[in-house]
Amino acid sequence: MSTVLVTGGTGFLGRQIVGQLAADGVEVISYNRDHSVDPHPNVTAIQGELFDFPRLASTLTRYQVDRVIHTAAQSHPEISLELPVTTFAANVDGTLAVFEAARLSPCQPRIVNLSSECAYGHLDEATLVTESVQTLPNTPYGVTKVATELLGRVYRKAYGLDVVSLRVTEIYGRGLTMPEVMMEMIRAAAESVPFCLDAGALHRFQFVHVSDVARAAILASAKPALPQYVYNISGGEQLSLAEVADLVRSVFPAADISLGPGYLPGWDRQGQFDISAAERDFGYRPSISVADGIKEFA
Repeated sequence: MSTVLVTGGTGFLGRQIVGQLAADGVEVISYNRDHSVDPHPNVTAIQGELFDFPRLASTLTRYQVDRVIHTAAQSHPEISLELPVTTFAANVDGTLAVFEAARLSPCQPRIVNLSSECAYGHLDEATLVTESVQTLPNTPYGVTKVATELLGRVYRKAYGLDVVSLRVTEIYGRGLTMPEVMMEMIRAAAESVPFCLDAGALHRFQFVHVSDVARAAILASAKPALPQYVYNISGGEQLSLAEVADLVRSVFPAADISLGPGYLPGWDRQGQFDISAAERDFGYRPSISVADGIKEFA
């Protein structure tokens, strides 16, 4: 029977992945820096740091882990501008520890590494963003994601470790605690307080529901030897912030939302993500539209 280790299993995305795997009857190891208890009978919670290499390596061996989904990270581009050193240590050194522990494990588990749209940086919005587009990140967080992708590529080529990275767009859904513009807009509408931005009505986002990202990671983990080392994952649609505001108003007609013109200063602008490779190679298709996701969250 397959055993999957999820790093950051109590985090926003990790919880979804653990829950979906457990519901399918898969044995799951939820590996977290903080103590946790999971009610699912087939989930084992392990407390440990990624930097605790002996503990991580022994966990892989003890439970005969054959798949790893690596979600643990310092995961916000704006916060990384304030904390570049800790972001780099958590994301790059931590990911390197995961790869190396897997390389030395007798089971040689395949690894799905969660990357980000921030790897691309700023692009012409008319550009269809395929995985071959040059990565030129604008934040320390984006740099760490490119670094982990390239580490995964090296571990594939040099050591034969089966690693794939997923470049994921803006994740949203219940349980998100990090700053996120659409979630803040919905919360303001739900609490009947004004939401105001001086600029940004034209800024375009590619929101993807957390459950879709979890499903993409699980699908990728179940397909060994994928032909690419990196894949785009999105919700399949691109909306301006003004269009998002209209969707929020459709759920909360009295919502007081004010958006200034133009784009959000300092934020990456990108074209539509091409996710055809993920569909072709491991069957990923987004299942939750932004409109339905807003209704579900509300």
